[in-house]
Amino acid sequence: MLKKSLRAKYRRKHARPLTLADGAKLVTLRDAANVFAERFATVKRWRLLEIAIERLIAAAESAKRDKVKAATDAIERVLRARLVGQHRLDDGPFFVGEFVAHDSAPSSGA
Repeated sequence: MLKKSLRAKYRRKHARPLTLADGAKLVTLRDAANVFAERFATVKRWRLLEIAIERLIAAAESAKRDKVKAATDAIERVLRARLVGQHRLDDGPFFVGEFVAHDSAPSSGA
């Protein structure tokens, strides 16, 4: 069980709410930690997930706005990658696509 002071730190809110494919919202750091524990428990190695967990812990420990934003961004990357990818039999990431944010304005280049 988490110590009382640590539990309070995980109640901190993300930089912005994150919405899962099923419509559930992740509002606090605890919400994201729970989703990671439930959905990625069998993943043995996935650097993107490891980075997100590291940033999640750092955000809980410091509560600095930039740490919380970095954690929120990393969590969102993991969730988006999971939507467009699959896992190999060894639980490593196997990407079948890539999510790329882009400006919809037509380019004026040659």
